[in-house]
Amino acid sequence: MSTKQKTLAVHAGTRLTGSKAVPVSPPICVAAVSWFDSSDDLDGALDGKDYAYARISAPNTTLLEEAVAALEGAESCVAYASGMAALRSLFEAQGLRPGDRLVMPADGYGVTRALYKKLCAALGVELHALKLTDADAPARIRELRPRLVLAESITNPLLRVADLRVLAKASHDVGAAFAVDATFPSPMGQRALELGADYAVQSTSKWLNGHSDALGGTVSGSRERIDVLRAARILAGDVLGPFEAWLTLRGLRTLPVRMKAHAEHAAHVARRLSESPLLERVIYPGLPTHPDHAVARELLKDGGPMVSFEIRGAGRPEAMRFLEALKVGRPGPSLGDVCTLVMHAASASARRFTPEEREAAGIRESLIRVSVGLEDPDDVVDDLLQAVARGVAR
Repeated sequence: MSTKQKTLAVHAGTRLTGSKAVPVSPPICVAAVSWFDSSDDLDGALDGKDYAYARISAPNTTLLEEAVAALEGAESCVAYASGMAALRSLFEAQGLRPGDRLVMPADGYGVTRALYKKLCAALGVELHALKLTDADAPARIRELRPRLVLAESITNPLLRVADLRVLAKASHDVGAAFAVDATFPSPMGQRALELGADYAVQSTSKWLNGHSDALGGTVSGSRERIDVLRAARILAGDVLGPFEAWLTLRGLRTLPVRMKAHAEHAAHVARRLSESPLLERVIYPGLPTHPDHAVARELLKDGGPMVSFEIRGAGRPEAMRFLEALKVGRPGPSLGDVCTLVMHAASASARRFTPEEREAAGIRESLIRVSVGLEDPDDVVDDLLQAVARGVAR
């Protein structure tokens, strides 16, 4: 098969090993248990050689894992019931002990920070939150000598773009595993494993699914690393259901064309928003004004599908009025849908940050994050600007 991503998105994960029939749309297999005429076959299935029990493996999940691995350029992939379950399993697979250290973004996704704070506290692991786009971040990693470094391809919600190549080298120099949450660009915008990551994490609930109708998460990497995660998943039971796997695989088929359109629309929205005097600043990696624009041009295939901005002079009341005034965009705490989703960062993605953590990250009450949809981009901009005007009106 071709290794080009557009072809892989359509054809990867379409047939199960051992069958000559290849349905154009894979059937949904809801059976949790399978039986065998041969006890030897049953014995092999319980070791993962076939489908015996859905907690061990299931057809729809296998097809999705094969497709995601192909798009990520990975040897293997394991799917979970949610992106957070994937991140938790990744943490637990490192075998961290009291006194070990973990590094993660200080300005990244607040729920990931809250999860890792809890897990680290329970084990006596030191958590160090750094701005991984700072020039001294690689030196700090070498100084701290962590066991695990987690980065975000594009941070949530400030859309900073770290040089993953430099962070990967610093991590590997001290023997740390380097993981990247690459949800924001999707595999179509960046293949983190090619930039040195040991693990590429996706919240498949977002762009891979693309329609806000199925939760899920994946971790991709070498077969050796993923086998450890897969064995742990069998015991923990964090399995992705057949309907969710089927819906995500269906959405993945159109990922290349959707992501191209999302990025083009986002670039248009960002350019027009940057002309508005009602906004303090517009944050988009594709704009020359973005602090990481040069790195983004090297590491991302485009400017990405997300735009953030700060409303001039706005606090939380003005931001809430802005959300209520939207007519095309939908106020929602997620991203990756065909429709534009708009979020107040301080009360949503950074909701679990303490006020001190939000201040250190630079997440202000005026910050808005936009997952740009497939509507006419001028309609999206016009809607955002009218809602800003109504939000700040006295």
